[in-house]
Amino acid sequence: MTKQALWARKRCLAHVQQHARMPLICCPYCFKVLPTRQGVRLHLAHRTPCKSAHQAALARRPVRMYDPSDPEAHPRDDEPSAGWQSEAMDVMLDKLDHPMMDMDEDSTSHPMIEADLASSISPNRPDVTLPAPRTPRNVEAFPGPAGEVHGHGTTRFDLLHETQHDPEQSLYEPFVDQDEWELAQTLMTSGMSFNHMDKLLKLPIMTTRMQTSFTDKRTLLNKVDALLTGGPEFLCETITVHGDVKDANGEYMTEELELFYRDPVECVRELMGNPAFRDLLHYVPECGFEDKKRTKRIYNEMWTANWWWDLQASPMIMIKSKLPAGATICPVILASDKTRLSQFSGDKAAWPVYLTIGNIPKATRRKVSARANILLGYLPISKLKCFSAGTRKAQGWQLFHYCMRTILSRMVVAGASGVDILCADGGIRKVFPILAAYVADFLEQALVACVKENWCPICKCYPEDRGDPLATIFADDPGTLFRCPADHMQHIVTNSADKAGPCDDVGIREVRQPFWEILPHCDIFRCLTPDILHQLHKGVFKDHLCSWCMKVATHPETDARFQAVPSHPSVRHFKKGISSISQWSGTEYKNMEKVFVGLMAGALPPQALKAARAVLDFVYLSQYPSHTTTTLNCLQDALDRFHRYKEAFVHSKIREHFQIPKLHMIEHYVESIMSRGTADGFNTELPERLHIDFSKVGYRASSRKDFIIQMTRWLTRQEKIHSFGSFLSSHSPDEPDVDDEDCEENLGCLVRFIPASTAAPPASASGPEDTVGRTYHIAKRPGFPNTSVSRIINEFGAPEFIPALTAFLRFNLPRCTLDLSVYTRLPVYKRISFMLRSIQQIDDTVIKDVVRATPRVPRRGRTPEVPEHFDTVLIHYGTNAQETGALGYRVGRVRTIFRLPSHIEYPHPLVYVEWYTEFRQPSTGVDMYTVSPTQGKGHAAVHLCRTEERASMGAQAPRGAPAIVAARPP
Repeated sequence: MTKQALWARKRCLAHVQQHARMPLICCPYCFKVLPTRQGVRLHLAHRTPCKSAHQAALARRPVRMYDPSDPEAHPRDDEPSAGWQSEAMDVMLDKLDHPMMDMDEDSTSHPMIEADLASSISPNRPDVTLPAPRTPRNVEAFPGPAGEVHGHGTTRFDLLHETQHDPEQSLYEPFVDQDEWELAQTLMTSGMSFNHMDKLLKLPIMTTRMQTSFTDKRTLLNKVDALLTGGPEFLCETITVHGDVKDANGEYMTEELELFYRDPVECVRELMGNPAFRDLLHYVPECGFEDKKRTKRIYNEMWTANWWWDLQASPMIMIKSKLPAGATICPVILASDKTRLSQFSGDKAAWPVYLTIGNIPKATRRKVSARANILLGYLPISKLKCFSAGTRKAQGWQLFHYCMRTILSRMVVAGASGVDILCADGGIRKVFPILAAYVADFLEQALVACVKENWCPICKCYPEDRGDPLATIFADDPGTLFRCPADHMQHIVTNSADKAGPCDDVGIREVRQPFWEILPHCDIFRCLTPDILHQLHKGVFKDHLCSWCMKVATHPETDARFQAVPSHPSVRHFKKGISSISQWSGTEYKNMEKVFVGLMAGALPPQALKAARAVLDFVYLSQYPSHTTTTLNCLQDALDRFHRYKEAFVHSKIREHFQIPKLHMIEHYVESIMSRGTADGFNTELPERLHIDFSKVGYRASSRKDFIIQMTRWLTRQEKIHSFGSFLSSHSPDEPDVDDEDCEENLGCLVRFIPASTAAPPASASGPEDTVGRTYHIAKRPGFPNTSVSRIINEFGAPEFIPALTAFLRFNLPRCTLDLSVYTRLPVYKRISFMLRSIQQIDDTVIKDVVRATPRVPRRGRTPEVPEHFDTVLIHYGTNAQETGALGYRVGRVRTIFRLPSHIEYPHPLVYVEWYTEFRQPSTGVDMYTVSPTQGKGHAAVHLCRTEERASMGAQAPRGAPAIVAARPP
């Protein structure tokens, strides 16, 4: 403790001893003893250090709601403590109004004063990536032994650290020092070609001034290859394919193919032993419940679903050929997808297979930079011209399964008997790697399951029954719904020679040795997971629902409605409509889904609109990162509603039947979520993104000749660089400290509503406004500095600006001396960004939402005119807000984002909001609301708002005219 603080304590103690019978009142920042509360206020108003600390403390206090009907809420001139700042001071002085009789010269500090001082002067600026508070839940731990540790060891990073800790050896060995390592890391990860890299290293400035230990690309690559970190090595097996077509010499043609792959057990060992996942790995299943009675399950990660729990519980219920007690299950997740490598010419392609494990959270698996996915191998791609045209396709199926059988051969023994693996926490466990999920599109799912493409790869539904719900098809015998691996193989064995036997009756491809036949504890048909990208966004929505609705509403009408949508930062504006788009991607699908139902209202028959609404409900619900029993019932209800109203497209002569494979596949979503976890953990968007890092970039770094082996070498070096960088970051002795002063301005503040002339009653302290945090970011310099109030009223469309701001200042800053008039100038901003959490509070994901408020900019010379942008926001304003639905929310249009003048010490920006009418009864059939501006004055703006949309700003809202909204810290 400093001498000044100790001296202040002694003086405070002397005052206590002199006035022992009087309550002690002192400054909470410098400990100066003052006789009265008014004296403390005067002290804080004149002493600069204490004044600054006090203002920082006030900035973190929540803002009270103003209720005109409450006489205690009105500022009183006869009481100096009236107002926001005075009330905060009274609360703080109440905490310090106690005698400090236990302080002596040897005491360090009084706990009450130390706590109040820390909470008053330390900045409250949490980072926007802090986890959001989750919905409370009850977790039932697995009752039996699972994930047991039978030994301990030293992780690979610790072993490497002990090796590198030799005083005579550099920590960055084989590089000389940190600077040389950072240069090598930058060169290897920059995407620079080896030729350009060689030219750079041979420049005189590199050879004479920097004098690195590597002087060209070859010496650099040798050093990278010498690193002791990296992933499993690649193996190469040559496959000789014997065809049925004879060549010119009368001999049967052959073709040699190369299979590059890794040992899957070593890949599992790499992931489970990675120290970066030390605090993320889960080894034991669990059951989460939403309520205390444990009647509503929660499904999100794989270890919260039924498959892991049931397999782990097999020794307890005496099921034969299952796992031993205390085993550690490693759910292996495979993904494969063929991708093109050449851009404009050539037919270069690769067929990568990726591996990850369900022990790692899905949020980490989806981050490519986390390196939670490993390239397992490259499958050979060949046109198989050595076979006749009639057998070529069937031989391609056999080749795929032969290659996958070769790659996964080591998982047979490991999955049946287990393998000892040193995990990231230092414990040695008996791990059983078991294939739990296979992520692929529909065509590849049929290839994996050995099922014909017009049949379902999961269930036994006949093609002509795919348009009906599963509950109707298998109502008589639900136990025969899913395919069984044993029955599948029995059909192949008993198939007749003329190929018109049992295989044709159930849609089976005659693949003699499927790769999954030898894998223990594997039901390949239940391993096929939902595909949100291809089945929902592209398949059900774009290829089917969107095309049906456009035929009913006509293409010109649909294009006109999409063109009329106002621009918004988070929604793509289709300036030319959607009928002329030739190149579609997942981004276009998602942007169309956001506004599709609202735009089609009035253009479709009521029954067709209800069917479209049901499909969109299913699309959004299926993407939930966490599901409960209630949300799964909603998901099934959305599907049932579609089947109820789908006949509207038949009556419109758009469809004759609904025997669509992708439409049938969504029937299995609920069961798959309950078995393997939520669908967002198995989306094929991840393999599409992995193609860039594991295939396309490596191909561009190759010479385009014999490129597969070059890609494996390039990938091995990239893994060495990344792994060594992770090792250095975890063992670096010079860890840089994060300076809070360098953080961005105004991060981590709760957006709360401050009313204008009329307001709602104050909410209780336990309401949602105290639990739903909102963070914001605003530019350091305003886009419109020194903007007059007259311009705000005329150009920004804020006619009630002066009364609203006057009411705000009167209630929150009663001592403010701002003379507000049309000539007053304020700093006005173009936009404000909010960091939002999920309304359901079930996920830590933070979403950035930009709100704009800019007037029209006229045309100047060749610069075109810029239209006005005053975004609408969905505002949370009541204690009765729902996790889903519109109850407790209200629509408003942001007209102005501004700050008070610099001489008024108010730290947060303010927002002028023009309210729309409150939500009333939703429209019949589609459950959507129509709102309009409360003070339209000549313009008939209508905003359709879906009940599932998230709030753009967290706030409490009034029941009246335009208002001032303040961004305040919690």
